[in-house]
Amino acid sequence: MIFFRRVVGDSMKPTLHDGQLVFAHHVRSFRPGQVVVAHIDSREVIKRIYRVENGRVFLQGDNPEQSTDSRDYGSVVDTMIVGTVIWPRVTRRAS
Repeated sequence: MIFFRRVVGDSMKPTLHDGQLVFAHHVRSFRPGQVVVAHIDSREVIKRIYRVENGRVFLQGDNPEQSTDSRDYGSVVDTMIVGTVIWPRVTRRAS
């Protein structure tokens, strides 16, 4: 199923911008570099998967100075990820 969400804040700049609409689809396999929609503390966030270890997923914004992410709330279980952003097409960020 495909769904859409609106980006809130500057945590994903320069890849995604505040107010931008993104389309995502439900998926159950994840890999580093993907941009995903996840449920964190009763709200949805859009972040990039930084690392996956033993079913735990580490999320990070592309603009670390403006991002609240796994550096703050720790890793998340994969069931907290709602889907992967498919449009606009986002490329993997260089590490």
